[in-house]
Amino acid sequence: MKITLDDIEQFSVPLEDYVSNWIFMDENDKLAPAEHQDQIFALTKEAANFLWDFDMQLGIDCSEKYFKVITIFESGTAKTAEIKKFLYNLGIPFSHKVFIAMQPDTGFVLTWKMVIKYSHNLFFGYDQVVRDRTLNWALQFDHDDIFTFGKDIIFDAAKEKQKNIEKIDNALKEMAERKKQQENYLKQ
Repeated sequence: MKITLDDIEQFSVPLEDYVSNWIFMDENDKLAPAEHQDQIFALTKEAANFLWDFDMQLGIDCSEKYFKVITIFESGTAKTAEIKKFLYNLGIPFSHKVFIAMQPDTGFVLTWKMVIKYSHNLFFGYDQVVRDRTLNWALQFDHDDIFTFGKDIIFDAAKEKQKNIEKIDNALKEMAERKKQQENYLKQ
């Protein structure tokens, strides 16, 4: 079965067996309760790698180049409750499923409610991007404790991808033409 954004959570493993399950532990080192685990899909290495590659190829960051609305929150001195309030106020429905590719072999599909609940472990020390299937918004966390939220996408990824393909095709054609010219020159 081919992995897609529409079915990626089918490629998951039990949270208790996952290398990064510590993200979803409480202060007593107990794993998230069953009602939370039902909203967290720990992705297989292949699915996590698919998500990682997708994010890398997409290349859309939270900037005015790609989104109409940008919101920035500096969380360096913020308490956990303030960070949760910021995330809550973004207005994303609690049941909405989102993607997080933490590393090429570590990723999750989880509800927005779980993002807020476990934000203290999801967002610290390293860069992180959260997005959903629509790609109409993205939340970017920078290791310098800065959240940037972009919504209302103005970037057409398919159009940009086609432009890049055309550039590559043109470059390959030029290289082939130069090689042909060199061969013709050497024949003389």
